[in-house]
Amino acid sequence: MIRFEGIELKRYKNIVLAIFVALMLVVSVITPKIALADSNEISVLAVDKYTREPIEGVHVVIYQGGSTIVAEGETDANGYFNPYLPLPDGAYRVEQTTYKEGYVPQVESVSYIFDGASSGLGDVVTAELENQPILGNIIVKVVDTDGNPIAGATLKATAANVAGPHIPTPPFTQTGILTMEADGSYSLTTGADGSVVIPNLMGNTSTTITQLTTIDGYQIDTTVRVGQITGTNTTATVTFVDPRIPAPTPAPDPTPAPEPEPTPAPEPQPQPETPKAKKVKKSVLPDTGDNALTLPLIIGVAGVTVVVAGAALFLHKKRQ
Repeated sequence: MIRFEGIELKRYKNIVLAIFVALMLVVSVITPKIALADSNEISVLAVDKYTREPIEGVHVVIYQGGSTIVAEGETDANGYFNPYLPLPDGAYRVEQTTYKEGYVPQVESVSYIFDGASSGLGDVVTAELENQPILGNIIVKVVDTDGNPIAGATLKATAANVAGPHIPTPPFTQTGILTMEADGSYSLTTGADGSVVIPNLMGNTSTTITQLTTIDGYQIDTTVRVGQITGTNTTATVTFVDPRIPAPTPAPDPTPAPEPEPTPAPEPQPQPETPKAKKVKKSVLPDTGDNALTLPLIIGVAGVTVVVAGAALFLHKKRQ
């Protein structure tokens, strides 16, 4: 047993062995990534064209010359395919053959020509394959109940997965005003045709749209609407319908008071007949205008009266 200053080296045998194994692992990992002076190396990275996020699970092929496959496989969780294969000088092409859902299935390839390995100047390159996400547009319209466009209405849209200011698919003509706010939402104003376009939206995403204002004489459509992009070259249309403000109902005319009917005059009641007084014949006296006749008449009457009275008195006494 070897001792050094009273320390047994055997005790450190396992530690030394562990350090040696760790160094070998590190070397085994980094050595393939360092091209030999007399060879070249290609690794592949698949990313989203706009977000730069890595794309896992797509199949890539490395060709030498025209059609000779020298390596192929699928990208890992970090978007890489690393064959760790030393390549001689020559022309190479890297091609992606499968695509994830939500991306345009187009042929994407990158070519390289190596010529330094023969002189001891081999190269290591990373072929980056950009995957084009499916883009779509949403046409937002504001109309009245008759379908006539309303220009100048304002709305707010909250869009998910906007690709950015790139050429949209499909193309469109913008007649309204589109402004991106600091919080990532859109402020929209309809143009002369009552529409405004939200472009560059990725596939399988939803955009929530709310109307804020409309023009005088109309009421806003308060329904919260959702525009859905579902596939390649998708154009979705979302329509808001603003009804007119109803005219105020005029107050009804006052009901005229009925004219009072005249009170009919009471019918005259028949008056009881007053009994007629009996007519008394008036004695006709002789015209007193003739004095010669009047005096003898008076004397004659007086004489008759005296005679009658005397006779009556006589008869009365006789009876007694």
